[in-house]
Amino acid sequence: MGRWADADSDAERLPEGFQRIGYDADTETYTFRAPDGQIYESAPGNRYGELYPQGQRPLLSAPEVEYNNAQLKKSNRESVKMLLPFALLVVVFLLVMFKFLGGAGGSQADQELPQVHCAQGTAAVQVKEGQTCWEIGEAYGVGVEELLQLEGNEGVDCDKLAIGQGVCVPA
Repeated sequence: MGRWADADSDAERLPEGFQRIGYDADTETYTFRAPDGQIYESAPGNRYGELYPQGQRPLLSAPEVEYNNAQLKKSNRESVKMLLPFALLVVVFLLVMFKFLGGAGGSQADQELPQVHCAQGTAAVQVKEGQTCWEIGEAYGVGVEELLQLEGNEGVDCDKLAIGQGVCVPA
């Protein structure tokens, strides 16, 4: 229970003899009955505070409404300013994590595929998923041994072909 829970009751907060009798959710106003039977209502959104006779609550003038709206906009800007350092920390953290992890590509992105420099009369093709050296050689009319002997294929390991890796083939 809170420290000042005893001061939260209507008896502690309302004038002597006043009793809360209702709440209008549409206008967000509470209704109270005075000891003499007269009905009072609170300002919108306030359970306690100034009480006005029912129907006699003063309306705000145009300059007061403009002032209140300006204060709300100022308050919203200040709230965003309070969040900017936190947002900056989050962005910096994410940038550091991407730098540390080497991007979002996973382990295959970390393995840089070597550039292939094919000799004149040959062309580079990229290995597709599921292809083997035998399939590539067969498609271009050469055997595996001849394929590996072409200039530019010195670093090709048929047991470790990677998708997107370049292989030189006869033109």
